[in-house]
Amino acid sequence: GVCSQRAVPAAGAGTAPAHAAMASMQRLARRGQGVLLARGQLGGFAKGLHFSDAPGGANTLNGDVAWVVGGAGPIGRGIARGLLKAGATVIVSSNSETRLKQLRRDLDNPSELLTIQGTMRPAGAADLVKRAMDMTNSKLNHVVAHSGVRWWGATPAKEGGDCEDAGSAVKDCEDALANSKGRDCEDPLASKGSGLEQDPAQFAEHASLLPVLHFTAAKLLLPHLQGTPGSSYTFVTGGAGADNVIDAQVNAYGVRGLATALRSQHLDSTVRVSEVRVNLKINRPARERATNPRSRPLTADLGEMCAGLAACRFSESGILHKVDTMEDVGRLWARYPCPAVVDGLPVLWHWEQA
Repeated sequence: GVCSQRAVPAAGAGTAPAHAAMASMQRLARRGQGVLLARGQLGGFAKGLHFSDAPGGANTLNGDVAWVVGGAGPIGRGIARGLLKAGATVIVSSNSETRLKQLRRDLDNPSELLTIQGTMRPAGAADLVKRAMDMTNSKLNHVVAHSGVRWWGATPAKEGGDCEDAGSAVKDCEDALANSKGRDCEDPLASKGSGLEQDPAQFAEHASLLPVLHFTAAKLLLPHLQGTPGSSYTFVTGGAGADNVIDAQVNAYGVRGLATALRSQHLDSTVRVSEVRVNLKINRPARERATNPRSRPLTADLGEMCAGLAACRFSESGILHKVDTMEDVGRLWARYPCPAVVDGLPVLWHWEQA
């Protein structure tokens, strides 16, 4: 069944809400200004926002608030773009204010994008979530958490370091792509010693970074979704890149295991927990891009697919969507179409533009 063709139950039929009565969130004023909050601060613009308690309209994300875990990187940009296109107000966090400002520029400074400085690592995650929920009057409808984040980039002790978005110890993924002359953005990982040369203690630390981050995000964000009609938590997992890097593969499969368990635990939940498992390279080498071009970046298709899943309020919980080929991308993209509420959002980021 294609989501866009599902019948919306009438008011009073079953438990589905009456979409005709759903109020949209008051749009943020002054399109193009947006909100950028430094650590521990709430600006006057954010304090003046008013958020409705009602979910979004039928098959759109109008009035909904969505959080992209790992939203400041290449994949996260695409997911944020898709959710914005569908009409959602989107939260993206990062420890790096510079990365948040660049994200806003790449997306043409949409007013519905809320960027907040902070980390989803265990030591700072609770404070981050509290500040974000203060911004939205505790409203949260959707979470998209992807595992393609540069967890190896920096340690928490380093200024700006955050395994959620690479931090400052290693060049950001997009900067590496811009200067790599076709190398994958995961190349820096292999040079940092992620093989059997590690001692067991070092491996134990590295191997748990990404699963712990996603466990922390789920532990803190899922309770905000419980009881909210039409809410969703979508994992985007992978592992197609850096096949020869031990730490990368263990982290990727650790997040897969977490997603599998939570999908099973939430089969009868009010929150639709699903997983999009992508077995395709996102940031391909230049030679591969030249010989097998795509009509547009895969990140854009994945982002719109995730937005379509969130907007499909009658989809089942616990589903695993496998994306092994570009045909799978097209099939899921058609099955869960992204609502076109906002037009003209960019699909190329600053390092991809001529």
